[in-house]
Amino acid sequence: MKLVELTRRGGEGSAAVVAAVGPMQDADAETYAAGLRELVERQAAAGLDVRTTPVESTSGAAAEPPADPAGLLRAVLSRSDGGPGPGHGI
Repeated sequence: MKLVELTRRGGEGSAAVVAAVGPMQDADAETYAAGLRELVERQAAAGLDVRTTPVESTSGAAAEPPADPAGLLRAVLSRSDGGPGPGHGI
């Protein structure tokens, strides 16, 4: 099981998690992360990164993503502190 994390790069190499999806099965998490990473690379000025983190699910159940990668990124960027806002062209 893995968690997909969208992080914002901070000062001095730190990174804050701004959104997390999962836990998902490893292959599903890697597929979701790859799609999200491709979109994040197009928004380089937003200072975002994507990573996967191994986790244990206490129930053993995997979660379904709450949104497709583009929807998740749109939600993060449209937050008042999240960047260019709606209409950022994803």
